[in-house]
Amino acid sequence: MKGGVAPSGRPYQVIIAENSKFQAKQLAQILESEGYEVVGFAETGKELLNMYKENRKVDLITLDLHLPVIDGFAAFYEIKDMGVLPRVIVITDENTPAVIKSLTDDGIMDYLIKPIKREKVLEKANATVRKTIKI
Repeated sequence: MKGGVAPSGRPYQVIIAENSKFQAKQLAQILESEGYEVVGFAETGKELLNMYKENRKVDLITLDLHLPVIDGFAAFYEIKDMGVLPRVIVITDENTPAVIKSLTDDGIMDYLIKPIKREKVLEKANATVRKTIKI
């Protein structure tokens, strides 16, 4: 069975928050090839917040920290303040160790530095959807 499909047979649902249309499309193609269902694309942190409010059952969010309007940091902390934190993988070019540690301590489940590689995205996504959500 593909990694993007839950034991129940339902595909894991993903929101991709990425301001680059090219990167978002690339991520979607990688995830969909593994059976994930991309249920939304957010180009800004504000769009991500609205999408998440409409679909709180999403299994995974990929999050770029450099989003316009509301950046990825602020969007993450607003989502965290809504209650149960969903599974989040940060996929960004921000590689400062203190930033990575801070976000990981605050509930990010994994962190990937761009440029992305198919194997790494799938490895992190497949491991993340199997982790227990932090409350």
